Amino acid sequence: MHESIVPNQIKISEIINNGSLSPNNYKKLTIKNKYQHKLEYYLNDENPFTKGIEPGSSSYVKHSNQAFLRNSCIDNIRYSLDKEKYIYLNPNYYYGCNVENEDVLFCTDANIGDCCLYISDEENVLFSSGVIKLNFKDNKDKFYLMAFMRDDYFRQQLNTLTPKGSTIRHSGDLLLQCFVPDCPYDWVKDIMKDVIKNIAYSEYYCDKKIRDTEDIIHKEIMKIDYSYTNPTFKDLKEKVRTDSGIYSNKVYQWKKNVENYKYGYTDLSGYGFKTQRGPSLQVRDLGRSIQTRKYHKGYNILIYPSDISSAGYINKVTYLGARIPVWFLGEKYILFSSEGTIGKTFVICDNTMKFTTNIHGTMIYPLDKETDISYSIFLGLYLNYLRKEGIFSKMSVGANGGSFAVGYWDNIVIPKVPSKLREKLAKIYDNDSQLLPTKFDLEKIEKAGIYQLNKFLISTKELLCTLCDDIKEGIIKSKEEYDNIMT
Repeated sequence: MHESIVPNQIKISEIINNGSLSPNNYKKLTIKNKYQHKLEYYLNDENPFTKGIEPGSSSYVKHSNQAFLRNSCIDNIRYSLDKEKYIYLNPNYYYGCNVENEDVLFCTDANIGDCCLYISDEENVLFSSGVIKLNFKDNKDKFYLMAFMRDDYFRQQLNTLTPKGSTIRHSGDLLLQCFVPDCPYDWVKDIMKDVIKNIAYSEYYCDKKIRDTEDIIHKEIMKIDYSYTNPTFKDLKEKVRTDSGIYSNKVYQWKKNVENYKYGYTDLSGYGFKTQRGPSLQVRDLGRSIQTRKYHKGYNILIYPSDISSAGYINKVTYLGARIPVWFLGEKYILFSSEGTIGKTFVICDNTMKFTTNIHGTMIYPLDKETDISYSIFLGLYLNYLRKEGIFSKMSVGANGGSFAVGYWDNIVIPKVPSKLREKLAKIYDNDSQLLPTKFDLEKIEKAGIYQLNKFLISTKELLCTLCDDIKEGIIKSKEEYDNIMT
């Protein structure tokens, strides 16, 4: 939707203004929409942004009521924050660089160009000196501008303007010089506001709901702190493994609690499920194929296990075009990440979401097709809990995140939780709610299950991409078309 232009000549005045002779700083990007303003046009003239602070590691503590938001909490995938990456400060250290609900934060160092919408948890949060909080002239432009600050057109402009550093790059206030395409229709900005809020709040509530399931499972099974005993020679002989992680106190406490669970325990086959490696996408198995981020008619959805977020939804979707028919995961299947970030899970709750995966994922499915969906959901959430607790990282083998092969599943013990608990967890994960991408409704987002929010996120992100592309092209569809495009 945009292309680079290499200028034939450069004015001396441009060199003086840029203060650089690097050819990269003189590239230009162009789009069809010629009506554009620099970002600074939309920001407060006297104080366009507020810069964060750097308290220093001497202020770090294990936990407190004073959270510290760093660059690593913001990425180019999530529209909200990754709050698992907060660190905490001595509460006596306070300089007033706080963020408030729905502030837009932007990274100017390291992961330059990453941007997010801050959603409040009623906590004290300071932000890093590598992050700025944007101060808008008119809040009605906030979400429209955030949409384009996350767009490749804006990011490539900033990348062109930012000098190439030998270590960490610093963009400073160069983002103010980047252009944003204009749109004369207020109703388009209203739609983009609802779309951005739908995405950010859906991510936030997915994260909140998955943390709730982890707490419920933990309180249900982890009742006693057992006295740790070292493994016996018999244990080593039975497991045929000498890596220390599998015999760690963390794994020991988990297994002892499950083995002494009041309703009993079982293994995967006893639970009624079986594993299977994901399909190979090689030419010999699939034929010639094409992968793209843009949907084309006849293409299939491809989800890599690494694209499952820690909040239980799919971060991004790839589309696969192949000549040979593709095999899909079905209802009640669980996609399990068995390499890299081991333990991420995604449970399929209906037949509307047909997708395939690759060989780095393990598919877990019920042996009996009549098995209630609550069994699949509990198993998926239980495996996610083990990931969160670090059990899989202890039990996996190999480097680069490790591997948890099909042959290691005999080490996993599963508590036989009562139906009431399964149903409680199932409602958190799978609960229908009538969500519309162009209409923000917080109550419906709060009601929806993680699975429904995941499908909503996929369609809403596609709509946002379409809106940005149309504005860059200078071709705006009717409001009714955008309302119906993803329904």
